Amino acid sequence: MIDDDASRDDALGRDRVTRLFRWHATAYGVLMGGLVAVNIYVGGGWWSFWPMCGWGLVLALHFFYYKSVTVDEEWAQERTDDLKLRSYDLSHIQDIAERVDEGDASVSPPSQRED
Repeated sequence: MIDDDASRDDALGRDRVTRLFRWHATAYGVLMGGLVAVNIYVGGGWWSFWPMCGWGLVLALHFFYYKSVTVDEEWAQERTDDLKLRSYDLSHIQDIAERVDEGDASVSPPSQRED
């Protein structure tokens, strides 16, 4: 019961972080687009560049936080499977995986090998 509550709270937290990041990115796009439009209309150099850089840096930090909270084991496994499928040398990766499953010494660290 406690585990279900914890996983539900985690899911709600991830949903909240996702919503907030999407809102932040949308607000950035809309407001920076408006700021550039005003800058073009008014003229006088590209002064809108500095607010875009400052807010863009904050948005980047928000993105890194968002990704750190929303990445889970399922995402990591999907990403690993995707990389394996896109690999140019899939047979080599499969060979290594088979040797790991068999406990072959050639795939263990040198410090753990028996001479």
